[in-house]
Order: sequence, then C-alpha cells, then structure tokens
Amino acid sequence: MDIIENIKQYRKEVLNYLKQTNNHYNTIEINLKVGDKNVKYHRWLHPYQGDWELEALFNPKELNNISKLIKPNSVVLDIGAQTGNMAVAYSLFAKNVIAFEPNPATYEVLEKNSTLNSITPYNFAISVEEGECEFHYSDPGLCNGGYASILDKGIGVTGHSLPLDVYMVNVVDFIKKYHSNDFNNISFIKIDAEGHDKEILPLLKEIININKPIIQTEIYDGLTSTEIDQLISNINDLGYRAYDMDICNNDIDNLQAEVKSHKDINPGSGHNLICLV
Repeated sequence: MDIIENIKQYRKEVLNYLKQTNNHYNTIEINLKVGDKNVKYHRWLHPYQGDWELEALFNPKELNNISKLIKPNSVVLDIGAQTGNMAVAYSLFAKNVIAFEPNPATYEVLEKNSTLNSITPYNFAISVEEGECEFHYSDPGLCNGGYASILDKGIGVTGHSLPLDVYMVNVVDFIKKYHSNDFNNISFIKIDAEGHDKEILPLLKEIININKPIIQTEIYDGLTSTEIDQLISNINDLGYRAYDMDICNNDIDNLQAEVKSHKDINPGSGHNLICLV
C-alpha cells in the first residue's frame, strides 16, 4: 500500500481517538475581502488557536509583503503548515502551495483549506530518511508541537511533552516523485518546525541550489543561543544572508543589518528570519 494511504488510515485512527476523548475541534469557514483579494479559509476552533490571523496576516499590509516573496506562477513549499493559514495567504499569489504538516489534528484543517485554495497538503514531517518518529505536543487536542527530543532543552520545552507518532519523508525525493514538474519552479520556502528548522535546511540543498528561492525560517522560542547560531550558520552555508523579519517589519524592501549571530536578533518571541542569496 502507498505510504500516503497508510498515513490516511493512521490519521483516521488518531482523529477517532480525539473525538472519543472530547479533544477534537471543528472549524468554521471564514470569508474576507482584503483589498482586491477574496480570502476563504477554515478557522480551527481549538481554544489555543485564537483568531491571530485577522490582525497579523489577512490585512493589506501583510499580504502586500507576502506578494513580494513569491514569483508569479511559481510554487511555494510550506514546511510546518499547521492549519494552513499561511498557506492560504501564499496561495493568493502562487500557482500552488505544497504544504507539509505531520500533526493529524491540524492536518485535518489544512486539508479543508486545500479545498478552498490552491494548496496540495501532505500529512508528513520532513527529515533525511523516511520512517516513523515521535513528536511531542502541547495538549491532548494537539494544537502545537514538534521534534522536541532533538532540542538542547529537550522534551517539555515550551510545554511540548505529549508524545505522538508521526511519519517523516525525504523532501527532495518526495517532490521529485510527486511534483516533478514543480521541482524547478519553487520561488519561496517557509519553514516553521518548532526548532527543527536548522536540521531541515540542509536537506533542501538541491532544491535551493536549483531555484535560489527566498527562504523564511523560524527562530523558535525554545532554542538556545548555540542552536540559533547553528541555524544562522546553516543558512550561511547555503550561500544565504539572514535578516530579522521583525526588525524589517516583514518587508524585504526594508532590510536592516544582516543577522550573523544570536546577538543580532531583536529581543522577543515569534521571530522569523528572511533569507536571501
């Protein structure tokens, strides 16, 4: 049986368990007019999720910034898509968004969002080799989590301690197999993998060398200074320069000083780096 079908069956089992334990959350469909864009998406009703996207994402200024990241008629690679709010925003400007999310609960929402937008979702995590792996999540409803065991601070960092088996695939091999026509047309890559970003970046080297995409990657709250420096080093090893998106107000036309170590990061949480050749 194809691995996608295997994961589909596993996801069904996890979702049934969440329903039986009253930890499954439905969605509501949202329709917005933002400038000249019609935005349609499913909002997850998990109590930890909130409606952050209304203020921080689906507004004219932020969508204009996102439009500068994506070449017309190109493909976006979204690694760590969660429920797909960012993928929905990217799909307003891209030919297609290939979105990876290993969490069965949030993937269910991502899949609903793919029916309203140009998003192709996959219920996988990204790693070097294909196989099962244990992630850890924040709560029984699986709102947020990641590969906590590889972080210096370990399991429990930022509250991620509930174990869940997920399936990992080699992203280069996967894109070649299922999206061969898109392999040379990826103009933007977003990685939000709860601290695993620094391991994922080198895995994308072949895609990056061919496409020279703009890259956005997360500065996870639970990273140590050493891990942040490793993330920046891995970005530089790919021939890229990193900039703090918070300092440049998320606008690549307003880049400030290059980030060369953790000391150059603007204090606070929820930061991302924008990376350019």
